[in-house]
Amino acid sequence: MIRNFLHIFMMLVACVFGISANAKDMTFEMLYQNHTNMIVAEGAITSETPDAFQAFLDANPFDGFSLVMALSSDGGSLFGGLRLGQMIREAGLDTTVERHPIDPVSGKPTDETANGGCFSACGIAFLGGVRRSVGEGSRLGFHQFSSAGGSFMKEDSVYITESATQLMGATVLGYIMEMGARPDLFSQLSEALPNEMWEPTVDERAALKIVTTDLFQDFAFTPYGKGVIAWAKSPENVTGRSRVGQVTAYCKGGIPYILLSSVTSAYGVDSQMRSLISEVQTGWSVTSEETGEAVSYGIDFVSIRTEEGLPLAELKLDTHGVEILKGGPVLISVDFPASTGAMFYLRTNPTQDDRAALDASFRLCIR
Repeated sequence: MIRNFLHIFMMLVACVFGISANAKDMTFEMLYQNHTNMIVAEGAITSETPDAFQAFLDANPFDGFSLVMALSSDGGSLFGGLRLGQMIREAGLDTTVERHPIDPVSGKPTDETANGGCFSACGIAFLGGVRRSVGEGSRLGFHQFSSAGGSFMKEDSVYITESATQLMGATVLGYIMEMGARPDLFSQLSEALPNEMWEPTVDERAALKIVTTDLFQDFAFTPYGKGVIAWAKSPENVTGRSRVGQVTAYCKGGIPYILLSSVTSAYGVDSQMRSLISEVQTGWSVTSEETGEAVSYGIDFVSIRTEEGLPLAELKLDTHGVEILKGGPVLISVDFPASTGAMFYLRTNPTQDDRAALDASFRLCIR
């Protein structure tokens, strides 16, 4: 849907979006770090940046489990930022805000990190990351889109028709929601004029889901059979070898269970890997990350789903495990070697509403 909007959007605003003549176009460099591929992206975003990024992807194969783009840019073209963010999501990349200083000899970015800044159109592109973080000391900022283009310090603007402005607003809002951030982000950034910059605080970044967390929260509950099930999704938890994107709690035969599932088949586990995991798993555990208290369960308390589909593993627990689970923050992990190519784990820190949903799901088996 957003892609279709972008094509119309580009035709309407291509003539009015530009970039400061003094700004250097965004460049991309691949930095290989053990199991992580880091794409260092610095410079101004133009309408040609998405094409440059596609050419970079075509010429630089990935060779790792974690794919991250480090952004540092004062912004530029809104269309370029929107399309770049969409491409980042399509490639399954994480995003972070940080700089990587250039080695004066090789002319390539180094492993060293420095404070970066990602503003305006760069902030929009940043939202494309599956998992999003801002390095300590780095800055992230947003403001109203402007027909003036270029630097956010530019106060003059050109005329945009009302229909084009409405289309731009709808496109940006739709993009924000599609990328998993709160729709309130749009109203917040709209309050900052084109010559201003709103830099959300750490708490605002979390509340508006500008940055992501690996915690499963916001459990919903749904009637099922004679009781209810409680479930939560966290697509951001699916990265590298981690495969769990949804957790579901329920009661079956008087026994509490939690089901670990993939979010989509694209990030699932094939039948051969499932069979291997079933053979080598040694149980599972739930651990309080606050107190260190843990409950471990043996192999009979794990049922690996070997058939194709989103469900990965059904875990049986008891009253003690349920209490630790609801107490949070906790780590749930199925025990098997990571050398299989997958990991089944998740973290959660239930809120008061989450605990109520979990209580409802376990009501028929925990009294």
